[in-house]
Amino acid sequence: ECYARAQMAVRKAEPTLLFSQRFAKMWPLIAKEFGAPVEPGGAASFLYSARRWPTFPDSAAALAYLKTQFRHLVVVTNGDRVSARAMATTLGSPFSAIITEEDMGVSKPDPRAFEHFIAELGKMGVPKARILHVAQSQYHDIGAARRAGLAVAWIYRRHGKAGYGGTPVPAEYTQPDFLATSLDDLARQYRADLDA
Repeated sequence: ECYARAQMAVRKAEPTLLFSQRFAKMWPLIAKEFGAPVEPGGAASFLYSARRWPTFPDSAAALAYLKTQFRHLVVVTNGDRVSARAMATTLGSPFSAIITEEDMGVSKPDPRAFEHFIAELGKMGVPKARILHVAQSQYHDIGAARRAGLAVAWIYRRHGKAGYGGTPVPAEYTQPDFLATSLDDLARQYRADLDA
């Protein structure tokens, strides 16, 4: 939640900053909240740490299964290319494409981010009507994807807990087309639907 507060403060003050620039501004706010010293190089260390953040335990296996079921799995992230590629490798490289904030020129939930990646998927032969936007953040993804006309699956990892965790609180809740508590849960629901 500290991360979400810092992110929103920086986005509000400087809405055009991209991922790596935002991290440098977020670090002092996070350090202050935890009473940690803001040392030279701390912001860079914080940025580089994102490349080593652990994945959710269920993600690699669920994505490996989903890759066998769908022609394309595509990452659309507010992260930078290096961090996104590192995360994809950690997950077993199941993605057909990785679209980052650097590619889009803006970050989600900006409608231009959705316009960009919908156009990129169109170039891959995926029409808008066939896109299912799967995400954990109501703020960055679910509401904005719905407004862009996409079907959405919300990975509600905080089920049973108050708040939105490391993502900002959305202005309003968006009812998803599909609700799952993890990527594994989404894959199980898909398998059950196939078997029905």
